[in-house]
Amino acid sequence: MAEQSQFLQQQQQEINDIYEEFKSTETGLLDVGEFIEILRTTNMDRNCDLLIKKLELHRGKQINREEFTQLFDFDYQRKENFDLMFSLLDSSKSGKITKDELKRQSELWGLQLNDRDLDIMIKWCGDQQVTKDSLWLLMQNQYQQ
Repeated sequence: MAEQSQFLQQQQQEINDIYEEFKSTETGLLDVGEFIEILRTTNMDRNCDLLIKKLELHRGKQINREEFTQLFDFDYQRKENFDLMFSLLDSSKSGKITKDELKRQSELWGLQLNDRDLDIMIKWCGDQQVTKDSLWLLMQNQYQQ
């Protein structure tokens, strides 16, 4: 538990350091559009898909440290984070996720889901593809157990 607390403190410090590095010296705020462009020109955007999606919702705005820190909340039990995560999983933009998409994304994100796990997810969702609503229900049921 102490290790987790130390990790969270270190993570928070790194987020604060990033904010300090890129905020405007004039306003003390971070320009979201400029920050997105920095991530893209340094190819960091490839490692930050969910963060980029969240940042895009604030493009054209300047945000303070608290707002910036909140963007690093990736708890997918929160519906808005889940919706963004689903849009990343649904690479075909069909509104459904196939087993292949699930497998590819689980490998990218290091989720270590095997074929059996994926088959169970798809079977539970009742189709050969997983809809956003069925995946949301599956995840909610999983956390309630």
